[in-house]
Amino acid sequence: MNRARLRRKRLIRERLALFFLGLLTFVASLATIIIGLSVWKLSNADRLTLHASLTAAQPRQVTADDVIIGNNEVVVGTNKQQKANEKEESDEFLASWTGRESQNYLLVGSDSVEGIKDGDAILAGREASLDNHLADTIMILRLREDGTAAIVSVPRDLLVVVAGSEELAKINSAYNFDLDDKDRAARLIATIENHFDIGLQHFVEIDLDGFRKLVDAIGGVDVCFERPTRDRNVNDTGNQNQGGTGFAVDAGEHRLQGEEALAFVRSRRLLSQTDAGTWERIGVWNDLERNSRQQQFLFEALQQAIKTISRSPTAFWSALNIFSTNVKTSNTFSVLDDGVALSRRFRTVDLKRDLDRYTLQFEDINSGGIQGLSLKKNNHNSRVIKVFDGVRWGAVTENRVYVTVEGSEAVQLAETLSELGFRSDTATGYAGMGSRIVYGFGGEKAAALLASHFATEIDMLPNSDLSGDKLRLEVGQKLPELRQAYRKVFLPKSIQNEDTTTQQTPLVPVPEVLGLCGKN
Repeated sequence: MNRARLRRKRLIRERLALFFLGLLTFVASLATIIIGLSVWKLSNADRLTLHASLTAAQPRQVTADDVIIGNNEVVVGTNKQQKANEKEESDEFLASWTGRESQNYLLVGSDSVEGIKDGDAILAGREASLDNHLADTIMILRLREDGTAAIVSVPRDLLVVVAGSEELAKINSAYNFDLDDKDRAARLIATIENHFDIGLQHFVEIDLDGFRKLVDAIGGVDVCFERPTRDRNVNDTGNQNQGGTGFAVDAGEHRLQGEEALAFVRSRRLLSQTDAGTWERIGVWNDLERNSRQQQFLFEALQQAIKTISRSPTAFWSALNIFSTNVKTSNTFSVLDDGVALSRRFRTVDLKRDLDRYTLQFEDINSGGIQGLSLKKNNHNSRVIKVFDGVRWGAVTENRVYVTVEGSEAVQLAETLSELGFRSDTATGYAGMGSRIVYGFGGEKAAALLASHFATEIDMLPNSDLSGDKLRLEVGQKLPELRQAYRKVFLPKSIQNEDTTTQQTPLVPVPEVLGLCGKN
């Protein structure tokens, strides 16, 4: 006998639960497909085997900020216990601040036209140099462990000794010595590391077509011009070989698409229209102004790209295509993992607050008939280069502190200080019993750094006759042992100085971007 089985009706909440489970399964499957396609796409990116050519991140130099006891640090215990703690801190000090999370990226914009079709605007005026593979744009980007960043441009006309040769040439030509992409990148990396004495951890290159496509993919980049602006053209020069990029815009806000954006960042001889209708050149027409313009445009485009790509699947897929076909990276850089990490970092970065933009100072030279630029040997350039070696612009380090030693054994102590990295000399005049460090307005950190090299506590006294990082070490009958190691110290009290002309650490220079609204 057949029996009809009763079927229990599902409750509404059970139906909803099944619906959401099904939806979740669908979303998870879709996400898996998208991630799989993304990984597959990015796996096609050209990753050059450059790990042997790049330099591993090194511990940075100790600064005064590292040795100063902060307000939230508590010192407790007897003097004996404190001395034991100080010894332990000194022994373990170098392991506590390595700063290895900071990384340098060599960013290269190549002028390669490989794969560009005949008639493309990129080829205009380049018929005689189609086989060249020069580094049209060179930047060094430092991403610090605290989320801030620093960037500096290297002008392509900088004269250097190209790595692996004895040839003096413009640095952009170091990219044209080799036919193989890996060898080409390795030679440029070595050339920059040798010339600036800094280490590079990653390499990223994008070609002209990739830059143009990326700007188009994010819908263009907004740029505001104070006056009608254009690049110099054939009518200005009368020379068919000096036609410029063809860039021309009216005054005001413009959203530059790929073609126009590429012309803008590559223009070297911009003109602006005066109220009288005549055209006058913007700035002095050198590569340094173009570098500043490129930096400004790059980071505005980067921030806009991150916002657009995170919201638009179409833009996201276009970006994947560009990275897989127009971008080359070192094998130390994971396009997927590092790319995601970088996008998260720059999504919230404030360009004015978190990005330090630097310019190096150069002079025009002619060496063996080669006209180019030479890096000036001055304090400004030294500070800029040290930024990319881990030392902040305004940081206090031994080589930035001047110590005049007075008293007994002054000559020997001055020599020891020089060995520790301080700039030192001697003077006569002190005949007191006690030993002390004398500092002036703005010299508190310098005094603390010097005090950290003494095995035990030493007095630090303010004196308005001194200023900045100039100190006086007055040596009496008892002087604590001076050593290479560090110990933690308290920051001495600051002194007031009403003289606003007193020279302090120079301010971080801000590169000028001429001709743009509110940028000059």
